[in-house]
Amino acid sequence: MENSNATEEKKISSKTKKILLAILAVLCVIYVAGFIYFQNHFLFGTKMSDQNIGGKTIDQVEALLSQSTNDYQLEITGRKNLKDAINGKDLDLQISLGDSIKNGMKDQNPFLWFIGAQGKNKELKADVTYDQTKLAKEIRQLDCFQKENVIAPENAKIILKDGKYTVKKEIYGTTVNEEKLTKKVKESLAKIHTSLDLKEEKCYVDPTLLQDDDRFEKGMKQAEKLADVTITYDFDYTTEKVDKSMIQKWIIFDKEQNAKLSYRRVLNYIETLAKKYDTYSTIRTVKDAAGNDHKIYFGSYGWKISQTKEAKALMKVIKAGKDVKREPIYMYKAVCRKKGNIDWDDTYALVNIQSQSMVFIKDGKAVVSSSVVTGDVTKGHGTPTGAYAVMYKERNQTLTGQGYASPVSYWMPFTTNTGFHDANWRSSFGGNIYKGNGSHGCVNMPSGNAAALYSVIEPGTPVFVY
Repeated sequence: MENSNATEEKKISSKTKKILLAILAVLCVIYVAGFIYFQNHFLFGTKMSDQNIGGKTIDQVEALLSQSTNDYQLEITGRKNLKDAINGKDLDLQISLGDSIKNGMKDQNPFLWFIGAQGKNKELKADVTYDQTKLAKEIRQLDCFQKENVIAPENAKIILKDGKYTVKKEIYGTTVNEEKLTKKVKESLAKIHTSLDLKEEKCYVDPTLLQDDDRFEKGMKQAEKLADVTITYDFDYTTEKVDKSMIQKWIIFDKEQNAKLSYRRVLNYIETLAKKYDTYSTIRTVKDAAGNDHKIYFGSYGWKISQTKEAKALMKVIKAGKDVKREPIYMYKAVCRKKGNIDWDDTYALVNIQSQSMVFIKDGKAVVSSSVVTGDVTKGHGTPTGAYAVMYKERNQTLTGQGYASPVSYWMPFTTNTGFHDANWRSSFGGNIYKGNGSHGCVNMPSGNAAALYSVIEPGTPVFVY
C-alpha cells in the first residue's frame, strides 16, 4: 500500500515539473519576443506630451507628429463662456522628433521591457518651433483681450447702504494677465497640449481682498464709532448740524480697511458752509442817514471761514467723539450775523465819494457828519470803494509815502494805508477838491470833526465807501 502511494506521488511530481518547464519555456519565448520587439518600439508607458506612444516605432511617432503639425490647434477657454483658439498654421508651427525622442529610444532598456518606461524615458518631448512675432500678434488678437470682453476685477469693499455699513462682494472679472497667458501658451505649445483653461492656469487678474476677510468687520466697527457724534455750528441766527448720516459719507477705508475721515470730503463740506455763510467782499445794500439805499461793492469786510484750518479742526472734533457746539475758525470776522447774511448793525460809517461827505451812524442815528476830501482821482490815488472796518485808532502819527510826510492828530485806518484823519493843512473840504488836489487815498477831515469821530468810533466798526 505504501509503495503504491509513493509511485503515485512520483508521477504527480514528474507532471508538475513538466508543466513548470512548459510555463518557463513560454515565458522565455515571451521575454525574448518582447526584447526583440522593444529594440525598435517605445516601452509601454512612454508618453510624448499628452499622447501615449508606448509600442510605437520612431517612424510611427514621426508620422504622428507630422499629422499634429498640420492639425494642431490650441483651444483656449475661460470665464463668461470664453472660447478661442490659436492655430499652429498661423504661427508657422513645426513639430519634429528632436533629440529627446531619438535618445529616448536609444536609452531605454529592452532587457527590462516588462517593467515599462521608467525615469527620464517615461516623458519625452518633441521639438516645437514657431514664429515668436506671429505668436505675440495672435495672442493680442484673442477675444479675451478685446475691450468689449474685459471686465476689471474689483476687491470686496465696505459700502454704505441705507445708513448702514455692509461688505460688497468681490468681482472676479475677465481681465487677463498677458504676460502670464503668453507663458502658459508657450508651455502648451512646447508640450503640444491642445487645451488651455485660463481659470485653471491662473491667467486672470483676480481681486486680492475677499468678502470674508476679517479686516472688514474691524473697519465697520471703527466707522460706526467714528460717525457716532453730532457737531452743531452756531451762526447766531441759525445753526448747521453735522450728524451721523453726514459723517458716514466722509469716512473712507485704507488698504487694511481701517476707517478714517477723508480730508477732501470734510473740506468740501466746509467749502459749502463758506459759500453759504461767508460775507467777506460781497455786495451789500446800506442805508444812509436819510434812509436811502446804496450799493456797496466788495471790499475787505465780512465773515470769512478759514477753510483748511476749520476742516482739520472739525476732523479733530469728530475723532474726539463728543457732541459739541462750535463756531468755525474765521480768517476775518464782522460785527454780527443776521438773517439774509447781513453782517452789520446800526453803527457804521459812510463815505460818499460823489458828495465828498461822511457820516458816522451810531445806534441808527447820525452822530458825526462832515465834508471830506478823498483820494485824488486825477493822479490815480482814488479812495478805494467797498466795505471795510476800522483797523485801530491812534493819536499823533506821521503819515508817510512817496514824496510826503504828514503829521496828523487823529488816525483811524480802515484798510492798508487808508483811513480817516484830520488835515490841518487844508482850509476847505468838500466840492471837487479831490479832483486835482485830493489826498493820497485817505479821507481828510477838518480837525474838529476828526476829533469828534475819534471819540466815538471803535476798532471793528464797519466803514462803507461808495
